Amino acid sequence: MRIAITNPTTWPRVRRGAERFVNELAQYLASRGHEATVIACKPGARETRREHGFTTDCHRRLWHPALARVGFLEFHAFAGTAFGALLRGRYDIVHCCTFTDAYAASIARCLTNVPYVFWVNALPPQLRYFRSLTLRGAVFRRSIRYADEVISLSPYMQNDFAERFGRGGTVIPVPVDTERFKLCTERNSARPSILCAAALDDQRKGGTLLMRAFDRLKARRPEVILQIAAYLSPEKERELFEYVSPRWRGDVHVLGNGSLDDLPKRFGAASVSVLPSRWEAFGMVILESMATGTPVVGTRDGAIPGLISDPGVGCLFEAGPAGVPEPTNLDGLVQALDDGIELSQRPETPRRCRAHAEQYSWSVVGPRYEALYDELIAQRRRGVARP
Repeated sequence: MRIAITNPTTWPRVRRGAERFVNELAQYLASRGHEATVIACKPGARETRREHGFTTDCHRRLWHPALARVGFLEFHAFAGTAFGALLRGRYDIVHCCTFTDAYAASIARCLTNVPYVFWVNALPPQLRYFRSLTLRGAVFRRSIRYADEVISLSPYMQNDFAERFGRGGTVIPVPVDTERFKLCTERNSARPSILCAAALDDQRKGGTLLMRAFDRLKARRPEVILQIAAYLSPEKERELFEYVSPRWRGDVHVLGNGSLDDLPKRFGAASVSVLPSRWEAFGMVILESMATGTPVVGTRDGAIPGLISDPGVGCLFEAGPAGVPEPTNLDGLVQALDDGIELSQRPETPRRCRAHAEQYSWSVVGPRYEALYDELIAQRRRGVARP
């Protein structure tokens, strides 16, 4: 198959879960003998490169960060680029990662008859807490309605889409790279560490609550440390550190993104990882943590309970009252972190976590993407596909 994967940005320039997934999906498809092309944008001149068996075609980005002030975001500008690239290329199917390139693929299909899947990696927010231009969901609804298939990452996402848009789609979880995230059974129990790999600049990820919880947990466990393995803007870092007592601030380590090879080591060395967010559509970092043998603390919200479904691999806590974009249950998170550290010290925990994560490996989940592509291509050729 000749497969186009469209996403506004690529790994490693942008280091989020969606970009990492795109990179790993293209590698997987190439390893299976398919011709995969990632279509994206970047600042500066167009660049085409081939590595790991697939091609990345980065077009010149028609967007500037200053436009974000009026709500015109980077993925908005990608629609035109994606449309042109899909008309010029020769593909059997298109895998779209945002609603703007899915919209472009729906229009291009009128001319090329090439089917597209809309892989939805995030839910439209239940509360508007950032500025973004909107047509009241018209483009998103079209992308959902006219896609040959919608891929939901979790039953939580599927149910939400069915209620809001009348089409839940097929559930295919994000696979975890169990070859890169290897089991680690050695941890420093005398100096337990909590690792958070969430983008805490995003309010719903729970950065404020995490820092407050860490400050309180230090009264119980003065030896514990907190590591943040993600980009944190200087402004947000200063804001979050205000919630930690000055005597404990030296035990909060902002590590940044690091390289792709850094994250498995960081997860493997941690006692417990934490994702204290709301409305999470999936939670790739949960499975990556478990693959290394590290249990996870998360909110009983969104798709997280479906991943932390076994009390032997993690601890859940209630997010707090609805109606706000961030979790607020301080007592719940403190207790869950304390319980998570206890769980990490049980000898059976690392292998139990690993076995749980292996259910989501590329060898298990990857063939489901291939089977879906084959089915949609065949339907389109038979003339029984969606309009």
